[in-house]
Amino acid sequence: MTWLLLLLAVISNVTARNLKNIEHTPLHKRNAQKVLLDVRDTLVYFSGAEYSYDPSVKLYANTSKITNMDAVAITWENPSASLFDMVAIYTPPSRDVMDYLDYRYVSDTEGWQKSQGVFHEVLFNMRADYELRYLAIDEHKKATVKASFRISVPDNEPMHGHIAVTGRSGEMRVMWGSAKSDKPRVKFSQSPDLKNSVTVEATTTTYTADDLCGARANITNPLMFQDPGFFHTALLKDLKPGVKYFYSYGTDEDTSKVTSFTGPPYPETKVAVTKFAGYGDMGVYYPPYYGDSMPGAADVTHALEQEAAEGLDFILHFGDISYARGRGYIWDQFMSQMTKVAEQVPYMVGVGNHEYDHVSGGEKDPSGAPENGFHPDWGNYGEDGGGECGVPTVHRYVSPDNGNGVFWYSFDYGLVHVIQFSSEHDFRPGSRQFLWIEKDLKSVDRKKTPWIVVTSHRPLYTSQEQNGDHIVGLHMRLSLEELFYVHSVNLHMAGHLHSYERTCPVIAGDCVKPGTGTVYVIVGSAGKFLDAESYNEYPWSKYQNCEKFGYERITANATHMHVEFVAAPGGEVLDNFIVPSWEENLTQRTFKKFN
Repeated sequence: MTWLLLLLAVISNVTARNLKNIEHTPLHKRNAQKVLLDVRDTLVYFSGAEYSYDPSVKLYANTSKITNMDAVAITWENPSASLFDMVAIYTPPSRDVMDYLDYRYVSDTEGWQKSQGVFHEVLFNMRADYELRYLAIDEHKKATVKASFRISVPDNEPMHGHIAVTGRSGEMRVMWGSAKSDKPRVKFSQSPDLKNSVTVEATTTTYTADDLCGARANITNPLMFQDPGFFHTALLKDLKPGVKYFYSYGTDEDTSKVTSFTGPPYPETKVAVTKFAGYGDMGVYYPPYYGDSMPGAADVTHALEQEAAEGLDFILHFGDISYARGRGYIWDQFMSQMTKVAEQVPYMVGVGNHEYDHVSGGEKDPSGAPENGFHPDWGNYGEDGGGECGVPTVHRYVSPDNGNGVFWYSFDYGLVHVIQFSSEHDFRPGSRQFLWIEKDLKSVDRKKTPWIVVTSHRPLYTSQEQNGDHIVGLHMRLSLEELFYVHSVNLHMAGHLHSYERTCPVIAGDCVKPGTGTVYVIVGSAGKFLDAESYNEYPWSKYQNCEKFGYERITANATHMHVEFVAAPGGEVLDNFIVPSWEENLTQRTFKKFN
């Protein structure tokens, strides 16, 4: 009896329910019975492949045409189906049998022993048609294509729409992607039917595998680099504050649905309340085998859709955005996932280690960092960006042009001045970034924007037992905390740690009364698996939560900011606190250095 027959005899009583999604479970978490199925999973590395269509094997879907993010029911039929057979997904259809984008075992469908089953999948328009193939796998790990089915996508569908503030009065940027660069434009109007609309032509960029700093990102493969298409940006001007604008983006032949946003306030606009959300570390919630399906991303995304519908002024996402790390199709999924939110509300991003950190190809780094970026000997900076070095982020998102692109910038919105800086770049005194932060803080007019909110991907304060991140935080405090104090920064938000933590108002490790020190918050709980590390005891750490996914919601008026940690799902407020106005003349005090 071959090893395959032996294995089948051992697990013949394992039901489809036991098998379901087993390939998504990390090995160290599987029980002894499930470990047997690892043999099945290794069969995806085929020893060979051939085409031999079998009329008794059928593979079809409920549609042969999709648009982006359409749900598809895929049906297979095979009277000789085995535990190891699979349905593989390819795009474009010219891919070799070995070069699938994704797959599902037929034995993962309910009732598969009855020789048929149905998968329910969400397919994304990746600017090329799909082909589904039924692969029969023999005991020699050879794959035979028994049946196939084609699904087409639109030729030039506009996708991934999102907006961003520019930092200038009466402006908004609209960004999106498509397969072609033909005459992209935005039409906008105060009328839902776009009557009397204004047309704005867009600029276009793209990137190739050669533009990326290293592997995985620069390897052409369905699971790594795929042609990203083109990225378009249109600058809308002469917008009136508080006015609702309707718009569509694309071309005259292929245009998006009409959506809307509200014109941002002018500096002189009297604003009663500014409301926004912030978080880091989200990722995607669709479960491709070779991707990362983040357990909290769906709930947080749906909560933000509701928040946007009810009224947010903007959203801050401070790093670890998609967790693509060199896998282009993950970017497609994330941009699609966030469209409903980001079309309505300015979506302002910063970079994290998983968008940027690299150890090669520094000459291609769009941030202009020397050599291969920031790698101090005390830091835990590595190559977490999968070779991207920020290139996909730079092309997908456009930020205010008063700093260094998406890497560091600032803007005013209503009552709040926001600075997003990069903890992945040199932040030490005298560095290019430090000097920019210092200059920007000095320029803030507190009569117009009484609140200063600063974000970075990595935190200055953390009490979690993660020594490397604690050391980086200490160096950030030594470099930046006095600067924040001197310029009365009210709130700092970060991610990186997949948890939530809040400090008291703090100066160099000492709690001070509200309104005399900065409050530091970690809110890296927007989707990625939550951390399991315990917390050290520090007097400045006032609240920790590594059990719930969620995001920060901030409501600012003239006298205080109300800050809430909102759980998703459910909307329960797990932590809330008030940040009062900074007391006058305290910047004259001598700052106590951290030791």
